[in-house]
Amino acid sequence: MSVNKSYGILWLFVSKFFPPIINFAVFTYSARILAPEDFGLIAFSLSIIYISSSFMPVGWRESIIKYQIDDTLTISSIFWLHFFVSIILVLPILAFCLVSFFDFQTEIFNIALSIFCLKLIFDGLYATLNIVLLKEQKYAHLALRTFFSGVLSATIIITLLVLDYGIWALIWSQVVLSIFNFLVVYIPARDKVKFIFKFNCIIKLNSFAIYTTLTNGLTFALSHYESLIIGSILGNRQLGFYSVAKRLSTIMNEVFIGTVSEVSFPILAKTQAQNGNLKKGFLNSVYFSVLLLYPIFIFLFVYSSDVFIILFTEKWLESVQIFQAFCIAYMIVILGIPQKNIILLTNNAKWWFYLQLKLSIIIVPITTLCVYWGVKSFLVALILAKLTYCTASMMRSCKLLNITISEYLSSFKSPVICAVISILLTLSLGKLFYFDLIILNIVLAGLFFIIIYFILMYIFDGGRLTSSALSIFPKNKIILKLAHKQNYKEI
Repeated sequence: MSVNKSYGILWLFVSKFFPPIINFAVFTYSARILAPEDFGLIAFSLSIIYISSSFMPVGWRESIIKYQIDDTLTISSIFWLHFFVSIILVLPILAFCLVSFFDFQTEIFNIALSIFCLKLIFDGLYATLNIVLLKEQKYAHLALRTFFSGVLSATIIITLLVLDYGIWALIWSQVVLSIFNFLVVYIPARDKVKFIFKFNCIIKLNSFAIYTTLTNGLTFALSHYESLIIGSILGNRQLGFYSVAKRLSTIMNEVFIGTVSEVSFPILAKTQAQNGNLKKGFLNSVYFSVLLLYPIFIFLFVYSSDVFIILFTEKWLESVQIFQAFCIAYMIVILGIPQKNIILLTNNAKWWFYLQLKLSIIIVPITTLCVYWGVKSFLVALILAKLTYCTASMMRSCKLLNITISEYLSSFKSPVICAVISILLTLSLGKLFYFDLIILNIVLAGLFFIIIYFILMYIFDGGRLTSSALSIFPKNKIILKLAHKQNYKEI
């Protein structure tokens, strides 16, 4: 991988950063002026859209990376397949809005749900073309266009807020961002999309795409069904607190976990195509995922109360424990991403789908029952469910690559231990350097934590850090200099 490609991944972080951060700015401002009930209503309508999106044919767009597809005919066929399916999914939603069957279907709810249908369509088209750009590793190209489109979309959204549109600004912010995200990827990828569709191009990808679609669809539906349950059982106010906590954790997921996932899958696919040495690539992927992401969620877990007061004011403090539960859940999800990628790349998508199906038959009724006992009971069940999925995929991926469980767990123990020690030392230093201004305490704590963490990692695991970095960025000059300094033997 060239130096430009190494920096390209940094550009990918930029391209992933701006859409969520714009969404986050609108979300934060709206949370300060809107009530929990308003957020509950939005979460309720969005959950219908997201569950409907779980039926999108995502396996075919992932085939673009799996089989390194480059021909215009196949890519165009996959693009229009997503468009056709999205229209089919939107029609019953619009019919549902016209005929109000339930008490929660107020006029605002039905209008919001109808508007969100545009989000469903443009998100599907965006994701397809984004895969094309990721395959070609045009990270810098994507990041620059994302920046300019983000500024333009932010201007529109802020205008709605200034004009006092209230809840409608929150509604339209979702749709505006989806439209601009699509435009961002359409401009550089438009040469790959023509007004052509061949059914044979779709059929030839069925062996991989069908079970990948079912697997991802089931995963996506399971990650959003809880909003329907909480809203219908506990009401919009409790759903509002839950929604704000989940929304914040989702933004963190999109920026960090989503980027790691999009980077690791193409790298593993290319490793498989070149030399088939997936074992080393898998362990390095797990190591770097934990190295980069665990410190973030550990820090947010500890300082979540201060974060919520700064961002949303004290009226949202009921969301803190919910957010902490999501931090734990996402630390489990971080481990599951490389495992899932290995399972898919080794043509075990069918096994993964049936595992999810069997577990969901057990887990969904249990978590639904727990909602009747309160949000806390539901969160405990949700964390245990994530742990169950992760454990099953860990055992399968280790078996496929002939890795022992102890070898797998040892691969990321150093980042975990260093992160825990760092947060404890940071809390101790925070007592010595305490200020009345909360935001100043958070900034200082973050600086202390980052410095301590990377010092500990360099001291106790510098060799492994360099080894893993070289396997992913073998031509990076900075890493090569560090390796020479450490006398690393495999240069």
